[in-house]
Amino acid sequence: MFGLFSLAFGLMVGSVPTSVPQFILLGNWIIEGDYKRKLSLLKTNKLFWIITSIFFLHLVGMLYTQNISDGLTDLRIKVPLLFLPGLLFSSKPIDAKEFKILLYCFIAGSVVNTAWCLIYNYILHTNDVVRNASRFMSHIRLGLYINVAIACCFYFIINGIKAIYKVLFAIILVYFVFTLYALGLASGLVNMSFLAIFALIIFLFKQKLYIKIGSIVILLISTSYIIYFFISFLNSQLVVQKNESNTPRMYNAAGNLCLNSDISTQKENGNYVYMNIQTIELQKEWSRRFPDDSFTYGADSNNLQRYNVLIRYMASKGVFKDSAGMALLSDQDFKNIQNNVTNYKYPEWSFMQKRAYEFVWEYDEFVNGRGINGHSLTMRLYFWKAASVVIKNNFLFGVGTGDVQDELNKTYIETHSPLTKQWFKRPHNQFITITVSLGILGLLVFIFSFLYPVITLRKHLHILFWPYFLILCVSFILEDTLETQAGLSFYAFFYLMFIVLAYNSKTQQNPVD
Repeated sequence: MFGLFSLAFGLMVGSVPTSVPQFILLGNWIIEGDYKRKLSLLKTNKLFWIITSIFFLHLVGMLYTQNISDGLTDLRIKVPLLFLPGLLFSSKPIDAKEFKILLYCFIAGSVVNTAWCLIYNYILHTNDVVRNASRFMSHIRLGLYINVAIACCFYFIINGIKAIYKVLFAIILVYFVFTLYALGLASGLVNMSFLAIFALIIFLFKQKLYIKIGSIVILLISTSYIIYFFISFLNSQLVVQKNESNTPRMYNAAGNLCLNSDISTQKENGNYVYMNIQTIELQKEWSRRFPDDSFTYGADSNNLQRYNVLIRYMASKGVFKDSAGMALLSDQDFKNIQNNVTNYKYPEWSFMQKRAYEFVWEYDEFVNGRGINGHSLTMRLYFWKAASVVIKNNFLFGVGTGDVQDELNKTYIETHSPLTKQWFKRPHNQFITITVSLGILGLLVFIFSFLYPVITLRKHLHILFWPYFLILCVSFILEDTLETQAGLSFYAFFYLMFIVLAYNSKTQQNPVD
């Protein structure tokens, strides 16, 4: 059991703590021996073959792939889809106590992960890049995993025997919710709202009327606050503020001609960026203050990034973009500009406010036909567009296990995608990625291998499976979950654990409530 406990903990703290326990499990399985019985169990277990079919399909995909190296890398990542089902279906069933310890280990790993993220981002470093807040995995995946930990805590609160344990898990649950906000894990908060609805349905089903009403009121208030927060933030950025800097002037106070764009609607804190700009004054004043960081605007333009950051920052403060406006900036403002901060409020915002700012910025850039490179949400539309072209040309069998990235790269170029080369990425959607790799037949096999065990064992599945299943489906939509070791281990471990528990319960082997 040490290997399983270590894997449950290690899922949250990096690739090495995830890999080593799997080798321990495999080594223990080999040392135990009794191979004839184990292989006999697997041979007659239909669920084992259905679940592992996706691995064998990737193996078949190697027969017609061109990029053998990438194909072998993909197979290596997906090996747990073969040996973890074999280990769990042929080993001694775990009992209720061992199952609880597994969940404890996962919660402990989640606490360690999030504590380190908070310490790293708020104490050891000053991190302004929201998507870098997570230290061991992508911020989207971290948000999903924390939601699984929240579901586990809620389960122990409801089913705890001793009051002290209920209080402990309630504290941990509140801590996880705080972490979602503090680290700006917006997708995690959205997913948590779905979990909250699910929990209310389960929890309130047998409760008294006043408890039902009170809980629903709390949920409505919380939801209303979240909606109010995002709408207020949206308005603060996109609704034009009523001040002089948003009224176009032909000349500034010094009598110099101002630059005003009739096309750009780009704004910071509701103030137009490309309005009332006196480029010569900005250039001279900035060069006087920071000669080593000077910029030029026009035919012989140089260091335009500094210029763009400067006018965006000044727009965020609602001042004219000339020497008079620069005189209103503080020493801290100039430090922020040199650190490429484009909004004076940004350093003081929480990670959640920064994430909301990114969403609003990406939305405004997209709807107004401006740049989309580096924008995680809007770039997905172009990822999916390129993937759809590849799927259309390789509908039945896909491009093969190792050719996904190569074919997408080729398609981005052929379709004249607005994405730059560094953003030639995979679809960030597991269903689409499977279809690109293995075709529509591969997608059907994947969906069957994913859903058939759930449908067959639905009456025996542990209650915690359903919030996990919801989170897993969301992760398949938002991420190429099975294309990374962390994502695949999360799927293989928890999905298989719940399925094997249900299978053992159905066959009357150590049922776990």
